[in-house]
Amino acid sequence: MVILARMSIPAQIGRYKIKSELGRGGMATVYLAFDPSFNRDVAIKVLPREMLHDPQFRARFEREIKMAAGLEHPAIVPVYDVGEDNGQPYFVMRLLTGGSLAEIIAQGRISFEETARIISKIAQGLTYAHKKGVVHRDLKPDNILFDENGDPFISDFGVARLAESTGSLTGSSGVIGTPAYMSPEQARGDVIDSRSDIYGLGVIVYQMLSGHQPYSADTPMGVVVKHITEPVPEILSDVPSLPAAVDQVIRLSMAKDKNKRYATAVDLAKALNLIAFGEEGNFTPASDTGIRTGVYGAAGGSSRGRTGLVVALIILVVAAVGVFLLRNQLFGAPQVEPAPIPTLTTIPTKIPTQAPTATLEPAPIPVTEAPSAIPFAPACAAGVKIPTPVIRLVDKICVDKNPYTVLSIPEGATFEPLDSKLSCRLERTSNGKSTISCGGPQLYSYNLKVCVPPVVDSADAGKCDQGLTFDSANQCCITTPPDGAGCAIFKVDLKACQ
Repeated sequence: MVILARMSIPAQIGRYKIKSELGRGGMATVYLAFDPSFNRDVAIKVLPREMLHDPQFRARFEREIKMAAGLEHPAIVPVYDVGEDNGQPYFVMRLLTGGSLAEIIAQGRISFEETARIISKIAQGLTYAHKKGVVHRDLKPDNILFDENGDPFISDFGVARLAESTGSLTGSSGVIGTPAYMSPEQARGDVIDSRSDIYGLGVIVYQMLSGHQPYSADTPMGVVVKHITEPVPEILSDVPSLPAAVDQVIRLSMAKDKNKRYATAVDLAKALNLIAFGEEGNFTPASDTGIRTGVYGAAGGSSRGRTGLVVALIILVVAAVGVFLLRNQLFGAPQVEPAPIPTLTTIPTKIPTQAPTATLEPAPIPVTEAPSAIPFAPACAAGVKIPTPVIRLVDKICVDKNPYTVLSIPEGATFEPLDSKLSCRLERTSNGKSTISCGGPQLYSYNLKVCVPPVVDSADAGKCDQGLTFDSANQCCITTPPDGAGCAIFKVDLKACQ
């Protein structure tokens, strides 16, 4: 926000002495601070004063942040303190110095085994929070932090919920999150549950293994549309060296229908471990705050057992072959008498008599006639109409408090808003269909003109009089509709986004 950008670094917030700024964004600013009471460095996240304009915000702030502070798990960043300084809300967290997952991904793809290790720990913290009734709502690589030992932690539980209440992040009316990691139901503003976080975790796995997000577009709106409408990309097309089963794990994690996703984040982690290490792993119940991930060493013992079995089978095969060869040398191979060579009988060939030579007559020279005028085509029978494009409503969503209606039209069709307040743009084209998004002032209806003009061959261009259109299918002339040949008018309704 503009006010945050101009704000100087404070010397102290509450009892905490500010050392430096760690980062800032539209939602908050994070400072490195020193806590004299416990003689340790901490991270302080300061929220905008503008949030206090809402008279109910203080109550929401205390409820949501204290709820997040109550999440005690080794894979969740602990919240030490919550307060307000000169009318500005803040909360204090453990300082993690190992950077974020986003910074690690920026350096390149992460190996499959390391991805499974990180997700195993994150999944346990996420499942623990879900058991407590807490949904993160904005899970992304920036919110996964590492300590100096390389262990991952989930941060910012409760912050997205606060932003949803104030409309200060992407969307409103239940729509909150970052477009690149937003589940389809989240983008539509539907009621969400823990499975929305599992979708975001699936997107993160895809990005860790491939080095990029599964969907990209020129605008955040375009990304949201792809999450709703496009199938899950096949990761093996980007990284063919991955095990084939990984693609199915990502497809289940990012299923458009939340009922088809993994029931818990731990189930997702178990599937990855089974592929990476041959075992699901040793996960504690979600109510337990301890983490046990002994799968990484156990996989080696299983592998040695399988190797011994393979060696035994090879020895048996070699022994069988040796016995067979020894038997042939002792008893000799059976003698096979050569088959008699058949005698070929020569059949005399009769020499054909030469055929008489045909007499060629000169071909007649065609007479070229002058082209006649293009005849007019007859009028079409009653009931014959020029086909109009099929326009289908895909979804209605809110992004940055702005309403959008998403439509599907035929590929190659032209579209034109008939109201200057409505703006539409092409988002993607595939399988003969184009997806467009239209936005404008909310709670209004607008007319959109979509056209697929009929194709008329140059030879038929002059067969109809002015005001008529030639119908190639019926070889006749039809009156051009008022909206234009092959055009349809669609009513675009924009939802409320408060």
